[in-house]
Amino acid sequence: MIHLKVKEIKDKKDLDDRLLEVGQTSEVNQKIARYIEKKYNLIVFMTADNLSNKIGVSQGSVSRFCTKMGYNGYNDFLRYLQKIISSEMTIKKRHLIINSEAENDKNLNILNQEINNLKELQEITQTEEYKIVVETLAKSDKIFLMSNRMSETLLPYMYYILSRLRPNIYKMNYGTPAWENVDLEDPKKSLIFTTVFPRYSRSLLKKMQDLNDKGFKIISITDSRLSPIVKCSKVALISPITISSVFDVYSTPLLLINLLMRDISNKIPNIDQRLNQIEEMNKNEHSFLL
Repeated sequence: MIHLKVKEIKDKKDLDDRLLEVGQTSEVNQKIARYIEKKYNLIVFMTADNLSNKIGVSQGSVSRFCTKMGYNGYNDFLRYLQKIISSEMTIKKRHLIINSEAENDKNLNILNQEINNLKELQEITQTEEYKIVVETLAKSDKIFLMSNRMSETLLPYMYYILSRLRPNIYKMNYGTPAWENVDLEDPKKSLIFTTVFPRYSRSLLKKMQDLNDKGFKIISITDSRLSPIVKCSKVALISPITISSVFDVYSTPLLLINLLMRDISNKIPNIDQRLNQIEEMNKNEHSFLL
């Protein structure tokens, strides 16, 4: 598939301007543009088939409209659209919208978005930013994993794997003395790794900005170049997520973390010896049933 160079939708005004431009190209496109303008916060919960039926146009017309908007089809458009509405979509609003849909429609929409999100990972792993993150996570003296709220749910998985690959990995829980005292560490020997997704946590962003001001190197995984964590990150990996469920779906960033761990393992000296020691410990402690 050819990937177009896309300018991200920054806000509702940006969306309206682009809808107006594309809507002027034909009567069908005007009809689609008007519907999206009025119902933009519901679009991310619809499949292309749902949307075409609602508007009364063909599914192909919807796909061509999205292409004219500068995207690789409908699902690509949804990923950019969801970034401007994520702050509006409270759990209560999502629950009400989703429960009004047919069961097959809402499941298909989520699965389609997840499939397309996962396809982006191949491109992400080829970027220079990805290579820098791998090298940095493999070689930093100390690594502190920090996040909070729903974004934090990704870190226990990462901590479990990374702490087996190499030493000096610390997971800091929000509100604990360890979280506060990380400021006392040596910035030259410390790396802060964080995951930051909508609705962006104010307390987490403040902590990251404070650490950045004190000279700590920060690496982040977030959902957009427009994410507020990007400005205080040395490197930010951009991973799409799906918001068309009651809670955001983190399948793609979770797999991205797994790929990072795989590639980090190839950068660590004597990794085979360390893994053999862990396996021997598991054997001696009878850790597993099989």
